[in-house]
Amino acid sequence: MSGKGGGVGTTLVLALVIVVLSATLGVGLARYGPELPLVGTLLGEKPPRTTTGPVVVEGIRELDQLATVRWTESVPVTKETGGDILERLFSGEKVIVIATGNVEAGVDLGDIQEDDVNVRGDTATIDLPEAEILSASLDEGKTRVYDRDLSPLNVHPDDDLVEEARLRAVDKIEAAARENEILDTAEQNAEATIRAFVTTLGFDEVRFR
Repeated sequence: MSGKGGGVGTTLVLALVIVVLSATLGVGLARYGPELPLVGTLLGEKPPRTTTGPVVVEGIRELDQLATVRWTESVPVTKETGGDILERLFSGEKVIVIATGNVEAGVDLGDIQEDDVNVRGDTATIDLPEAEILSASLDEGKTRVYDRDLSPLNVHPDDDLVEEARLRAVDKIEAAARENEILDTAEQNAEATIRAFVTTLGFDEVRFR
């Protein structure tokens, strides 16, 4: 009988200790919060993190078409009609257009998928789309017809000739931007911009591949 009674007594004591310890921990947490020694470690407390792969992907996508560099240049373009001697006599024309245009390059971030972003600890690795020309257009306020020369019998200037010269100007300005490595600059600037953005999500390192 005494042995059985002792077992019951031990059980009651252990139960009481658990209750008291739980109450103490509860008071301690209420009073000290995460600063209570040992409790934070026991409960595995960590600061909240939302820096998961999908979160990074969605954040980058919201940047949409990230234009990171603009190239501006002025070029003269001469356009002249062709044809035989009679055609040139009656409809010959030459126009000179001084065109100023802008070329923007960057990265289209809408194409990024979850597989393009790898999150491991405090490091995010991102597979960026290649940099591309996002737009090339003329500055209408600075583009003008510099000269227009009609053949002696031509009384109907051809506006299509001017438009062809303008389109040729856009092509020349874009080609100049490419020759001056606008795409390399766009890629570098895109990486710098995205790195700055992703680090605000709590990452210590951002890599690109």
